[in-house]
Amino acid sequence: MTSLTVHEVLERDHFQHATVIAGKEGLTRRIKWVHVMEVTSVKQLLHGEELILSTGFVWKDNVQVFRSIVKQLIQSYAAGLCIEIGTYMDHIPLEIIELANQHQFPIIVFTKEVRFVDITQDLHSLLIAHHYQMISDLEQFSQELNRLLLLPGCLTKILSLLSIKTGMQVIYNPKEAAPIFVPEATEEKRETFMHFLKIQPDGKGLVLQPVRAMDYHFANLSLVPAQHASVSDYDMLLLDRSATAIAQYLLRELYIEEKKRALETEWLYDWLEGKHTEERILSYLVDVDETLIPRGLHVCTCKFKKPHDSYTSSQMTYFMLLMRSMFEQEGFFILSLTTRNKLIIIVLNRRTEENVEERLREAFKRFLQSDILQKETVPEVEKIGVGKHVRLLKDMHRSYDSSLETITMNDKMSINPSLVTYYNDFHIYRMIFHLAKGKELNEFMYDYLDPVIEYDVKNNSNLLNTLKVYMCCNGSKKETAEQLYVVRQTLYHRLEKLEELLGPDFMCSPKRLAIEFAIHAYSYLKQQG
Repeated sequence: MTSLTVHEVLERDHFQHATVIAGKEGLTRRIKWVHVMEVTSVKQLLHGEELILSTGFVWKDNVQVFRSIVKQLIQSYAAGLCIEIGTYMDHIPLEIIELANQHQFPIIVFTKEVRFVDITQDLHSLLIAHHYQMISDLEQFSQELNRLLLLPGCLTKILSLLSIKTGMQVIYNPKEAAPIFVPEATEEKRETFMHFLKIQPDGKGLVLQPVRAMDYHFANLSLVPAQHASVSDYDMLLLDRSATAIAQYLLRELYIEEKKRALETEWLYDWLEGKHTEERILSYLVDVDETLIPRGLHVCTCKFKKPHDSYTSSQMTYFMLLMRSMFEQEGFFILSLTTRNKLIIIVLNRRTEENVEERLREAFKRFLQSDILQKETVPEVEKIGVGKHVRLLKDMHRSYDSSLETITMNDKMSINPSLVTYYNDFHIYRMIFHLAKGKELNEFMYDYLDPVIEYDVKNNSNLLNTLKVYMCCNGSKKETAEQLYVVRQTLYHRLEKLEELLGPDFMCSPKRLAIEFAIHAYSYLKQQG
């Protein structure tokens, strides 16, 4: 026995001389606790499913007060009302009986004097005993779930156990597969259940428990009670334990799959080096997942704060499980391979290319916000470089090379303090980065900025910054003065000096473009010392 109802209470010794005079259809109401109440305002004092004991003293001469109290008890989902007849009142008014019958709210009268303290002690002892029994049954149920997890086909066995324990229809509805019904349901019932789940996704009218693992929503587990039946707190606990067991099963399956993928790294290395044709790559991906038809890819290079070999295989596997769960929600398929000090992540796009960059950034945002990433169960990330998007799968090496450049450029320029940096965010700095490897960049920069730089050195001024801000403001004198915190007259004087040093055409294209490029090059070279 795991619950206490009004009907069961009536069988106790202290209720031998009790009579149900109203709400007989509500005798299956559950009782969580017993209260003695002699007040007129009770609604704010109750949590629901309490059995109320009263002498009727506060309403003995006022039917309207009596009616108000019964209404409050009904609205508070109280289990029932027990009244002692004879001391303060000798009958229950007909309109109160009609109100209770209308709402199936049990009213019980004691025809002989009873001690409320004896009733509360007896029922509370019984409730506590039921609670301990429920804990014992839950422990036994959990042990049975653990045993089933070690058996093949454990998913259906867990669903069957849940259905037997609750006596209800169980529906397991995964996000990426067909639903499972236990016990088996006819096609008509299946369609009815699934239609109801579709129009009531938040579970109204049934009990729904999400199955989650690694911050990913894998499925919904639902209980469908029989008509006019209710779901007890104990049933809810059974449902919660079952959902947790299924999540453990799914996590184990993902872990095994991830370990298997790790063994396929040799083929991926050849792909990374451009040794495979487009047709061969597509054939390989179909073997991995027959539904996978990539629309381009990105390669991300992930560096950790410690050497790769200092982390266990379990830590790396859980890291990839977390990443995969986040990226799959945004329409990506993940492959990975490891080198001595970094993890290479191949992000294959399943959806349209139009918003691929937005979805990729959203996936990384959710990934970095995960609580699991802050724990020692996964490696600590130092930085992640996201390479360019390539449409042809055989060109993966181009995206990989750009992901390495992204990390290097960010180290040299310190443009983005985030853990994740994107190749597409560097714009003109990509050209600067490559030109800086030779002497051309330095010569180009001095060809255009040398007069201004020399002027600043001789006069201890910062005319170069004025030039930079002026160009950033697209030649707007008002905006430039505001950003520099100077008056217009001061700015005009500086602009005249810039015209004198650079020529009156310094804001005309293509000379302006060359000067802007030289300013960015100057910033880069200055950072390099």
